[in-house]
Amino acid sequence: MMKISVTAQQIPNLLDRAPAGVNVLSLDCFDTLLWRNVQAPSDVFADLGLEGGAIDPRVLAERQARKGQALLTGRNEVSIEAIHARLAPGGDAAAIAASVQREIDAEARHCFGFAPVVALIRAAKAKGLTVAVVSDTYFSAAQLRTLIERAAGTEVAAAIDRIFTSSDHGISKPEGLFAPVIAALGVAPGAVLHLGDNIHADQEAPAALGIATAHFVQFDARTETRLRHEALAAVILDPATRQTVPALQPHRPLLSLRVEQEPDFVLGHDVIGPLLHGFVQWVRDEAEALAHGQDRPVRTLFLMRDGYLPMKLFDTLDAGLPIGDISISRLTAGRAGLVDEAAVRAMIERDAGKHRFDVLAGLLLLRPEEARALVGPKGDVFDLERAACTSEVAAKVVRRSARNAERLIAHVRRAGVQDGDLLMIVDLGYHGSVQDRIAPVLKARMNVETAGRYMLLRENRVSGLDKKGWFDKRHYGRETLAALGSSIAVIEQICTQSKGSVVDYHPNGKPIHETAGEKGGQSATRDRIQAGAIAYGRAATAAGRTAASDDEDCRRRMAAAVLARLMYLPSAEEVAVIGDFTHDANMGSSSHLRMLDGARATRGLRRRGLHYVQSTARMFLPGELQDQGLALNLALFGIVRSGLDVREGDFQAGGTPVPVILANAREDCLVEIDAYPTHDGYCRLTVPARGDLTVAVLLGGLYEAVQIEDVSFQPIDPIGAEPGPSDRPDIDAPYVREGLEPIAGDLFRCTPNAALLIPPLPAAGEGDYKLCVAFRPVVRRDAASEARQAA
Repeated sequence: MMKISVTAQQIPNLLDRAPAGVNVLSLDCFDTLLWRNVQAPSDVFADLGLEGGAIDPRVLAERQARKGQALLTGRNEVSIEAIHARLAPGGDAAAIAASVQREIDAEARHCFGFAPVVALIRAAKAKGLTVAVVSDTYFSAAQLRTLIERAAGTEVAAAIDRIFTSSDHGISKPEGLFAPVIAALGVAPGAVLHLGDNIHADQEAPAALGIATAHFVQFDARTETRLRHEALAAVILDPATRQTVPALQPHRPLLSLRVEQEPDFVLGHDVIGPLLHGFVQWVRDEAEALAHGQDRPVRTLFLMRDGYLPMKLFDTLDAGLPIGDISISRLTAGRAGLVDEAAVRAMIERDAGKHRFDVLAGLLLLRPEEARALVGPKGDVFDLERAACTSEVAAKVVRRSARNAERLIAHVRRAGVQDGDLLMIVDLGYHGSVQDRIAPVLKARMNVETAGRYMLLRENRVSGLDKKGWFDKRHYGRETLAALGSSIAVIEQICTQSKGSVVDYHPNGKPIHETAGEKGGQSATRDRIQAGAIAYGRAATAAGRTAASDDEDCRRRMAAAVLARLMYLPSAEEVAVIGDFTHDANMGSSSHLRMLDGARATRGLRRRGLHYVQSTARMFLPGELQDQGLALNLALFGIVRSGLDVREGDFQAGGTPVPVILANAREDCLVEIDAYPTHDGYCRLTVPARGDLTVAVLLGGLYEAVQIEDVSFQPIDPIGAEPGPSDRPDIDAPYVREGLEPIAGDLFRCTPNAALLIPPLPAAGEGDYKLCVAFRPVVRRDAASEARQAA
């Protein structure tokens, strides 16, 4: 007897593997023939329109109806009418019927025929087989047929000869529904081949009767987890999810159809593909809307380098719109956009304190020796900022910027833009800074207006320019947009082309690229990720009938959840794929930064505890924290998404009093200060630092062995400061070990009087500091004594 498992790709040719004598194809309905455009079946109930959300009341009503039926008959199969009678207590037949119809309408809106199973039905009819649907459902056969017709089409519904439901027969598939099915069909069990997704209902139960079975495995375990986490992310992003809006997932069927298993391809196909495909569909619609009614040509150009993969995804749409690419970096846009002294001062004001001395000099088009001459041998970046705001220096910068603008204009013309055109720039986002800098130049020199269309737009300053984002303030609040963009460098590196950043242009407009500093392995990995994304785009464009609920809002919600899940709940496989990636700052510095440093994150957690996730600025912190478990990244996601005002003290609990001596030249005192748990068994003790105080931390009275992780002075943010990383760095604190004997590395054996002696805080500039000692108690003194006595 045939008893196999199949994937989505194997379903259309399933009959080629059927035993001889099979003349009936039996199909499960939901998650086999009909798929829902949501993560979980109960998501559909969000559309029922009950005040406060319908999912929980609908689930409870079904549970109660089944319990009531079991009390009466010993079986729990019920009709949809019995369920809705409990949703509308005391309602008459008309009210119950209307309530039932709302659910059928919701199912019809979200359901669609799964293409491989539809192909299997056509193959079965071509061979002259009978096609039956056998479903564990509260719908009647007539209701289910109507739903199949509405969701999958009249051709599919007409090809189904018989429908059997558990509610009609009062018995489920595991309880024996296949026996009356076989009797009604008038065939022997061996003449039937059944396909379904539930191992118990669709394989074990029919196989026990001698029916040939194929268990449909929709997803591998990793994909199943990722989809579940995407729904989780959707709920965190938008509290309306699973209240009044389902957790929508229109990409599910294409993920089921994926064949390749390599992690880099999977990342591209299952994550980046759904994210960008919806984005470029929106870009297409925006380009068409801009062109409508215009009396000038509209030119759509993808901004390189990060626009490279979106442009490739746009190509899969077969949109018939002329597009191109344009290579303008923040560096070249900034150097060309210093059109007057006001623009120079605005740039200094906008980026005050953000750049190294050499980077700022380059942005101002000053040679290193010129910049140094302006500030003297001891001058710093703040002195250079002040010097650049003087009229003489600013005028020099403006003259040089004009020459850069000429070359940038030549590049724009080379891309096909003509005087008077409307230029639509397409980029990932998220402030639209390139558009800000080039818009005045293009308007002044070419009478070209600009429009920016970005995947994510969260402008902090009002620009007055035509800008829209696929995710922007029309859809999400400030905190949510910040959460979605917090680790956007990951997406940038995946989407970019392998060329280095553009740093200038030849007189004819040909771009001059910085030498790419990334490893060859990064380029090869990115190629595989991009291949996966493009494969998804082609499949999505070629896909046939989908759910009625698969509209622009659906795809946006799905993509936001996909992005947020990757940003905050990455899998170990995804972290491994991008683990060696580097990111360049794209500001002419030739500086490449590692995107992930898990060891640094672990040190930060040991030294600061959970507060570390809020007090550090890292490129992809959730990726660094992935191997620490889900709890940390969920906490980080919630903090950032909601803009929570969480302080260090909020995380402190379960402290252990540690004796500490504070002393200066005149006096000393003994106090007890709590050391609070941080991470991995480490503790952190903090003492307000004062310029005249020596601190002695008396560890020997408590511990026989300790591990010293960190001794440093750390800045204290002023009252009322915004939560987040401090602008001031930590200062390593020199210390003397008294009575701490080295065992190995940072592990020490303690005498009873062992102590760490830390001299006063050296001059450290402005602001208050605290002394922080992070250590791990290895052997407590009382525990060691008890162990010796027991021995």
